[in-house]
Amino acid sequence: MPKPAIILLIVLAFLLRAVALSSYPTGFTPDEASFGYDAYSLLKTGRDQWGETLPLTLRSFGDFKLPLYAYLTIPSIAIFGLNELATRLPNAIFGTLAVLATYLLSQELFKNKKLSFLAALLLAISPWHIALSRGAFEANLTTFFLPFGVWAFLKGKNNPWWLVVSAFCFGLNLFTYHSARLITPLIVLLLVYGKYGPTRQTIWKHKSAVIIFSIFFVVAAYTMFFGAGARGADIAIFNPTDKWASVADRRYEAVLAGLPDFFARLFSNKLMYVVKTFLANYSSYLSPQFLFTQGAGEWTYGMIPGRGVLYLIESLFVLISALYVARGRATKGLLFIFLWILLSPIPGSLTKGPGHAGNRIAVMMPALQIFSAYGAILLMELIGDWKKKTKKFLLPLVITLSLLSLTFFLEDYIFHAPKHAASSMLYGRREAIKFASSQEDRYSTILVSRSLSEPHIYVAFYKQWNPKDYQTASVDWLRYEKEKLSFLDQLGTYSLGKYLFQNISFSDDKNQKHTLLIGKPGELPRDANIIKKIDLPDNSPAIYVVDPSTTQTSIK
Repeated sequence: MPKPAIILLIVLAFLLRAVALSSYPTGFTPDEASFGYDAYSLLKTGRDQWGETLPLTLRSFGDFKLPLYAYLTIPSIAIFGLNELATRLPNAIFGTLAVLATYLLSQELFKNKKLSFLAALLLAISPWHIALSRGAFEANLTTFFLPFGVWAFLKGKNNPWWLVVSAFCFGLNLFTYHSARLITPLIVLLLVYGKYGPTRQTIWKHKSAVIIFSIFFVVAAYTMFFGAGARGADIAIFNPTDKWASVADRRYEAVLAGLPDFFARLFSNKLMYVVKTFLANYSSYLSPQFLFTQGAGEWTYGMIPGRGVLYLIESLFVLISALYVARGRATKGLLFIFLWILLSPIPGSLTKGPGHAGNRIAVMMPALQIFSAYGAILLMELIGDWKKKTKKFLLPLVITLSLLSLTFFLEDYIFHAPKHAASSMLYGRREAIKFASSQEDRYSTILVSRSLSEPHIYVAFYKQWNPKDYQTASVDWLRYEKEKLSFLDQLGTYSLGKYLFQNISFSDDKNQKHTLLIGKPGELPRDANIIKKIDLPDNSPAIYVVDPSTTQTSIK
């Protein structure tokens, strides 16, 4: 494939990820705002929003995010300021670099430029990858660091110093997203013991790479027991939301129906629950429904439920590659990609949630696109051998059909998704905080409902709150841990300057003088003095800003 074609592909990938970045995806989640503000705080003070110096985990809202995305966001915040564009831009850049990494890895594995170009193209136009690359969604970083690390490891066979690059990539990947912490060591073991790159003797001879990765691994393991592990435990299937009530109920039901308690316990116990849940989750991530028709189970992370994470045309390509593997004809490179795909659902399958979470399974990219491209090449070779005159038209035809699929996705993403995703992406918080900021001199207290989901971070982000003042305020917020709460916004009341965060009780709060109320329509009556109404793109009300000093409605 000529270099101009590769350059054009990289440009296309960047445009798909960077154009109108502040507007698509619609809304701005608290996780995105938190990463942006942490980067801003680190830039200004060298500490995160909680006052931790150069943290290895970010406390954030009590969910303990991994920190790499915040550190990578510091340069764009320094250049463009604290805003949505600067916060999302690193992902657009690394999402673009992931396309290049896919090309390099495919070429190193298969020495086939057509296959490598097609794999990179499928990632560049992937509805899954575009969606994750356009928000400040840290899981997307692994789609660059993991394949680039694998490529560098393979290059280490001829030049062992590439192993150092590989070690840094794998090490940094441990600090991108929780799923990557499990998959990265498995991929490293697969590479080493599957004899895909340099021999073990060569690896040990260049101990610097081993030492570098070991340091990253030990530090990552350490943080699992102090902070980051809390998030894993909270969302794991080993800790069900109902505290095992469903297991007890099922066992009780069997006993009432006449099954002896001993046998009821054999069929209904914690181990059986975990195994069944894991297998159900695992199979769902590899199902045709997730891959080609239904996709993610939620609108967050810019995903579009009802649309597969791969294009429908790719179902044929994936099927062909799968049949090739099943018949024992897979090359060593294809077998590695296949095993990568099989390993990828493990972390997501160990977690509870809405199911089919696009971010938790991001580690499957770009292996899935490479697998798909391999099947496309096999199909083209099969047809070309049958109809030799059509051979030169097949690759352009596949590219054309892929780009046509892209146009349908873009139509959905630009013109339809904003209306459906706005609520899940917490649309309207920016407008509410900016309006309140313009009015705050008139009020002594601005009461923001906790129902708006971590509202304090929007105040800090859009008002560019002085990080030192924020860090001082956050010391008091640690009460949430003492009260054994999972997240900060579960605290009954906490504040940042004149902004007070708590549940709104309009019958009580309407009597407070010099107070502005910001909440959802269900909390604030229509006959209140609504001085600002923020609508979702579908024109349904999202947020009311109320001055309770009068009862006359004055919607703006």
